[in-house]
Amino acid sequence: MFGLEKRARHGSRWDEEADAELRQRFAAGQLLPEVARAMSRSQEAVRTRANVLGVPVRSSNRRANGNGAGA
Repeated sequence: MFGLEKRARHGSRWDEEADAELRQRFAAGQLLPEVARAMSRSQEAVRTRANVLGVPVRSSNRRANGNGAGA
C-alpha cells in the first residue's frame, strides 16, 4: 500500500534482454511509469538503468513547446 508494495524483480540484476526491452519501450515512446510497471521494476530502478545506458527517459507527456508555462 502507498507505493511500498514489493516489485517482482526487486533486487534482480539487469541482463541484456532487460536492457533491450528498456531501450525498445522508451524508443516506442512509453513513459517512465508505463515502462516500470511493464517491467515490474521501480521507476527509480528504470530511470537509473536508462541513465547508465544513455537512454533518454520521458516521465510525462509535457513538451518544451507545450501549452503550459515553460521551465
